Amino acid sequence: MNIDIKAHVISLLEDYSKRELQITLLHYEMQHPSRITPDEMIDGMSLGHGDSMGSIGKGHISNKTMYIALNYQEKMDRMNAEVTNEIAQRLLELEAEQDRIRYYVSLLETREAEVLRSFYFEGCSWEDTAKKIGVVLRSAYKIKNKAIDHLAELYTYTTGLS
Repeated sequence: MNIDIKAHVISLLEDYSKRELQITLLHYEMQHPSRITPDEMIDGMSLGHGDSMGSIGKGHISNKTMYIALNYQEKMDRMNAEVTNEIAQRLLELEAEQDRIRYYVSLLETREAEVLRSFYFEGCSWEDTAKKIGVVLRSAYKIKNKAIDHLAELYTYTTGLS
């Protein structure tokens, strides 16, 4: 068995909760993107006009400023779209990785799958995991190690496909 794949599988299991949090945060960012409104942008650009000596008053926007604002808006729209696309791409990657590890765990022998789900997916302690499946702590560790070996074999089968 390839040691790199086994290390990768262990990393996937250990980072499972972290990826779940990232997925939750990215879903939030997709639903609540931060945007600059056109009014905020124009107000910000018009603050530089005028002074206390009687030159052009506050609120006056030159054609040049308006042209800059419109160009800036187009650029911001493109940038916002790029950020949204990057978030969506990262979200898809994370969700695919989570789906894959959950599916592969589901293919394991029942006790092996229970141990991995309990400890890595649900965040239970090793003591609670052992109690849950009705074994002593040492047996739970052995089952975990066997399960990781089996997962690594599954990932080895598909290494060239991903």
